[in-house]
Amino acid sequence: MRKGIGRIAASLLLTLSAGAAPALLAEETSTNGAATVPPGDDLGARYASAALVAQVQIAGIHRDVDSALSEPGMVALLGYVYSAVSRQVWKGEANRLIAFRLGLDACDKKLVKGGRYLIFASPDSYGRLQLRSCDAAVPEAEAAPLLAQLKQIDQQG
Repeated sequence: MRKGIGRIAASLLLTLSAGAAPALLAEETSTNGAATVPPGDDLGARYASAALVAQVQIAGIHRDVDSALSEPGMVALLGYVYSAVSRQVWKGEANRLIAFRLGLDACDKKLVKGGRYLIFASPDSYGRLQLRSCDAAVPEAEAAPLLAQLKQIDQQG
C-alpha cells in the first residue's frame, strides 16, 4: 500500500511541478526575450548545435506517456511526440514526414496541429529527434527574420 501512495505522490509532484513550470518559463522568456526572435538572434549557434533545421507543418500530436509513473486512472505525461511534414530542410537529412519529441521538462508549450514552425532538432540518447527548448520551435509568424537569414545562406551556398 505504501508503494502505491509513493507512486501517486511522485505523480502528483510531477504534475504540480509541470503546472508551476509555465509561470517560471514565462518569466524567464519575458526577461530574456526568448519568446520572440530579436533582430540580433544568434542563428549561427542554433544552426551549429542542431542536427536538423527545417520548416515543418505539424500533422499529428501524440502523448509521450511515462508508464512507470502512470497509475490506473492517472497518466504521467512526459511531453509530446509530433509528426510533421517538412516544407524545407536547411540542415540534416529528413524524409517528407518526420517525427520529433518535445518534453515538458524542456518546454511547457504544446505545438498546434496544422501550425508551421522552424525547428532546430538534435538526436537524444536513443537517436530520436528532439527539441531541447521552446526556442527550438519558432512559430512561422515569429520566424521571419530567421527564415530570411536561412534563405540568404541557402542562396549563397
